[in-house]
Amino acid sequence: MVDAAVIKKTQDSLGKVIKKPPLTEKLLSKPPFRYLHDIISEVIKSTGFLEGLFEDHEKVSANVKDKDQKILFLQKAIDAVGLAIGAQLAARPSKIIAGQEADKTNEFLQYLGRCAAKGADNEVVKRVKKGEKPGKKSESGKDGNKTKERRSKDKDGDRKAKASKERDSSKSKERGSKERSKERVSGSSKERGSKERPERSRRDRAKDDRKGKAQSKSSEKVAEKKDSSEERRKEKE
Repeated sequence: MVDAAVIKKTQDSLGKVIKKPPLTEKLLSKPPFRYLHDIISEVIKSTGFLEGLFEDHEKVSANVKDKDQKILFLQKAIDAVGLAIGAQLAARPSKIIAGQEADKTNEFLQYLGRCAAKGADNEVVKRVKKGEKPGKKSESGKDGNKTKERRSKDKDGDRKAKASKERDSSKSKERGSKERSKERVSGSSKERGSKERPERSRRDRAKDDRKGKAQSKSSEKVAEKKDSSEERRKEKE
């Protein structure tokens, strides 16, 4: 059984936008498909909300006979309301047509009334026709917490990946700085070496010049001695 407070909320929400069908406790306690079809059709007629969502043949409840057709009709309405409020509703068409989970069916009707009170929403209809689905379940949905946990894990993963990238970037910069420092030291060493080589070369040339001059003087002295000896020998003769 559905709690009387839940039914009262449904009556208050839908009662602001439609006058029929009657929102009795008996019907809302276990809403049959035909009754739900009448409510949705009246919402469209009175407010324009969900206008264009259904095909012409779906607008006549007598044409929606088999299980699959009923499920499709209800799923469209549930998805549209879910997209309008930004949450996936807990109501399931298969359970609704089986007369089960009436509390979740009432939740759907409550949100339907709230959305309808705001008027037509052509954007929501377009999104449903494109196959878009609401992203998460409502407060009474079983998977709401799981969705939040997945999002939290995704955020943690993003933060860790970002931190890892920053560490890698910092290490890369550090290596680059060390390599540039080595290059500067190596460049300085080469520059000193290139400066020292010309200095050594000049010193070597100076030594060679001094040796050459010394050898020249020595040769001159030897020649002078020979000439002197030759002259003394001639004088004796």
